[in-house]
Amino acid sequence: MKIRGHGTSTLRNKSRSKSAVIKTVIRLEHRVWRVAQQRRAKEFEKLVPPDAVMIFQSGIILQPQYLATMNERTISGYEIRSMRGFMPNATTVILYYEARRHGEQGGKAFPSSPVIECTTWIKRGKRWVAILNQETPIGGE
Repeated sequence: MKIRGHGTSTLRNKSRSKSAVIKTVIRLEHRVWRVAQQRRAKEFEKLVPPDAVMIFQSGIILQPQYLATMNERTISGYEIRSMRGFMPNATTVILYYEARRHGEQGGKAFPSSPVIECTTWIKRGKRWVAILNQETPIGGE
């Protein structure tokens, strides 16, 4: 009787498959930034669903609140560095990276210090959606 295990090529294919999924989700994360900057609410809503939670330096905000205040927020520019991700399971991708935002909300400038962003994406049906985003300040103002 011969027992089969995972061959090296099977593990490599799984690794490549995970890598491809993570690259796809990284592209989606960049798209979230673009559509937020351009205030394209409909496209934002496709990427960030109504039950999504965003934890910003200014507090916790749900997607409907974010959309309602989108026109009060001006993202004049942003920088993203060292974006990485991992898949704890087949339907979850967690991204983390450094970001710096330029702009203002309600007449008040965004904090100038960089933040570590962490976004959890889940697969719903055939689409990936960002369900949780948290920013953690690094360095002082």
